[in-house]
Amino acid sequence: MGSIFVIQGLLIYIYAFDHNPPHIHVRSSSGDFTITLKDRIVEGRAKSKAIQIVNQFIDQHEAELLEIWNKAQRGEKIEKVKR
Repeated sequence: MGSIFVIQGLLIYIYAFDHNPPHIHVRSSSGDFTITLKDRIVEGRAKSKAIQIVNQFIDQHEAELLEIWNKAQRGEKIEKVKR
């Protein structure tokens, strides 16, 4: 699956049939990390600025991200979100 969002050079992914808790995968030039949507637990390597950008993005789009997460876990097709 390709990225579903691209924000300020950060690629955001949600994978089908991924493990809980709901989270997103982030690729950046400084490293890759995951962050949970509810608790904001970060795993992996990232600069604090990238984490800050992603947290702000989640704040603004949490409901939409959870909807996409649920679709992906049911195996439904996920389209890249155009902004």
